[in-house]
Amino acid sequence: MEEIDLYLEKINNNVLKSTDIDLIVKMMQEDTKKGRIKSEKDDLQWFDLYKFGLDELELSLRGGSKMRVGDWRQNLDYSKARFFVDDMEEKGLINNVSWHTQGVVIFDIPNPEVYRIHLCHKIREHLCKLYCI
Repeated sequence: MEEIDLYLEKINNNVLKSTDIDLIVKMMQEDTKKGRIKSEKDDLQWFDLYKFGLDELELSLRGGSKMRVGDWRQNLDYSKARFFVDDMEEKGLINNVSWHTQGVVIFDIPNPEVYRIHLCHKIREHLCKLYCI
């Protein structure tokens, strides 16, 4: 079984964690070097956002403090972060969204399971595009 299959299995079972995203990015970078896929900075930025989304979910489930989009500013395109959050708010996956200075965003996740399914679907879709699955 290839490494990508292990992550797709976690995604399909909705058990992917934010820490898995770092491993997925490392796999993508290695596969890009080997010529298996063509990932670009844009793809890596989206995976940073997916990680942010999963971090938010995990913190919410633990009752922790909110994360800040600004924490990733050196890697993140603010417009992508804004689109990511606005899209989830429009779909009703998050609410009480509040943007503050320096890219800080705070929001509530009313239905964590639906939110996780949505994120896993986005990640699966992106991986399938990159790996031509």
